[in-house]
Amino acid sequence: MRIYSGVDALVVANQSFHFITMFSSLALSGALLGALAPAAWAQSVQTLNANMVESMGNNSLFTRWRPTSHFIAPAGWMNDPCGAMYDPAQDLYHLFYQWHPQHINWGNISWGHATSQDLVTWTDVGGWQDSQALALGPAGNGTYNGLGIFSGTAQPVNITGGQDGTLLAFYTSVSRLPTSWTLPYLTGTETQSLAYSKDGGKTWQEYAGNPVIAHPPQGWNITGWRDPFFEPWPAMDALLGQVEPHYYAVFGSGIKGVGPRIPFYSAPASNLTNWTFLGALWEPAANTSLGSVLSTGTYGFNFEVSGFFSLEDSHGDIHYYVNMGSEGGNVSFHESAHWALWNEGHVTRRANGSAQFTPVAGGAGDWGNLYALTSFNDTKNNRRVQWGWAPEDLVGDGGLFSATQQGFQGAISLPRELFVHMTTGVANADGNLTEIGNSYVSQQSDGTFTASTLGVRPLPDVVAGLRNGTLQHNYHSGTFNASAMLRTNGSSHMEVMATVISATGPCGLTIAASPNGEEYTHIYYDPSSHTVVVDRTHSSLITQFNNASVIGYFYPYTMGHGNGTVTEPITMDVFLDGSLLEVFINERFALTTRIYPSRTDSTGVGLYLGSGASAKVRSVEMWSDLTNAWPGRPANSSSPLVLDTIAQTNNGTWWPGN
Repeated sequence: MRIYSGVDALVVANQSFHFITMFSSLALSGALLGALAPAAWAQSVQTLNANMVESMGNNSLFTRWRPTSHFIAPAGWMNDPCGAMYDPAQDLYHLFYQWHPQHINWGNISWGHATSQDLVTWTDVGGWQDSQALALGPAGNGTYNGLGIFSGTAQPVNITGGQDGTLLAFYTSVSRLPTSWTLPYLTGTETQSLAYSKDGGKTWQEYAGNPVIAHPPQGWNITGWRDPFFEPWPAMDALLGQVEPHYYAVFGSGIKGVGPRIPFYSAPASNLTNWTFLGALWEPAANTSLGSVLSTGTYGFNFEVSGFFSLEDSHGDIHYYVNMGSEGGNVSFHESAHWALWNEGHVTRRANGSAQFTPVAGGAGDWGNLYALTSFNDTKNNRRVQWGWAPEDLVGDGGLFSATQQGFQGAISLPRELFVHMTTGVANADGNLTEIGNSYVSQQSDGTFTASTLGVRPLPDVVAGLRNGTLQHNYHSGTFNASAMLRTNGSSHMEVMATVISATGPCGLTIAASPNGEEYTHIYYDPSSHTVVVDRTHSSLITQFNNASVIGYFYPYTMGHGNGTVTEPITMDVFLDGSLLEVFINERFALTTRIYPSRTDSTGVGLYLGSGASAKVRSVEMWSDLTNAWPGRPANSSSPLVLDTIAQTNNGTWWPGN
């Protein structure tokens, strides 16, 4: 474990950073290439850069790979987004997040808090320094919430469902640790509790009757029981024949040796402390998959951060969805043992008056490392908005390489709109369309199909806000027979959008390319395998960052029938913000990952084509230097890092302390 210095190392560290920057930009430009063969030179740069990063002071690389246009804690460790809501009393959006201020690893988990008027720019509630943005924190060992304020959701109501300016948060209170689906469950680890604010979220009080749900479902040998997702749901009221309005809640859970579960609860809107267990909404078997694992992922052994909601399509028909974080179902092509998944399904009323979910389609909510997806009903704009947690991707030093030098870990994705994505006139050209997978299809009288799936796109108004004030670049379109660099001096905080009408092989974009081509990242669709690949093998010369490629599944629709069929164009919308990379395709595919170029001049942008491939490109556009999402913070909002004591961490049993 590192011993953190008690002094501010920024001045000394910045001198080291300027040296590493100068060394990279001069040496790698060719000034010293004659001294070593290219392979040996690259290896020497990897060693030098890695050693220099490890020797630099706390927070010395705070701004080097830090996102600026995304939601992110002022400093320190952050994970799940929590409590997203729109408060009509203040005309204000709220978003909370799991936080361990002044530490670079998980522990003593609390809620940080920020607000926004437009979901583009944000303000820390209480301030950005040290732990000023803290909203809720553990009360100390020996109490019902003593060791953690785990994830949850919030609504702009009081406990009787009234809107009087009160904000109500529903979260998992933790009194025992450690907890994991791989470990025997400690009785009493997790209970469910409420907290409320009477002053618009500035201060919070725990409900005196906590916990409001004290025990998991009776008879379940659970793997976990946490992360309440609750909201009013008129469609479910109608399905279950409720006379008075109810709120409904789902949790992430599982039964050891049996499979993951989504426990289902309800409470009358007039008393949100009175929750009734309705049974398991859905009962998948352990480590199974809806369709092929490549296209739908695997359910694993335990669910976390579950959600359950309905959306209307353009015809007014209701579609029911669940989202869940599955644990333990890792496969070779997916780098993490976590999957952020969604399923669409039919919902029927059980004989006991509860509801049963039967999936008919599904896939990944994000094909990369985004996890803990949560959503809320944006009543101001009548839409469902989703966020997820984007962890770092450090593999050196046990996953903590550069963490103390950055002074933070984790960020939140761009806000995404979820909607029913419907496409008519689809042909089943290869027979795969009717297989269980990402789309639910129905055949029409002319032989074509209508395909529906869960649509996902970055909120259009947020994208417009991020582009505001940027410099837009438009590039040549037409037929390309080879890769081509479009701009050598791009940006580390940009959006690039390309539309490809057709391609004979792998085709996409190159970003974060250095002038001499030693560092670059390819993002492309490969029609031979229906996969989207983020090729990170040359993303950084420093091997302590994860440079493994990331793979997602995408199945383009074939439109028309008979000899008049054509494959739909592919529009790739890419956001790069420091190390954070988000890829959206055709408003029904999302992939999040990280890249950490060692060179500060690795900002080139180009069109990528696989060997021998050609492509017809309709357009390529770029917006550089996206809007700063945190105008009230300084660029360096780092905080002094501290170590927790042996007593605070139970000798490192509860959390690592760093």
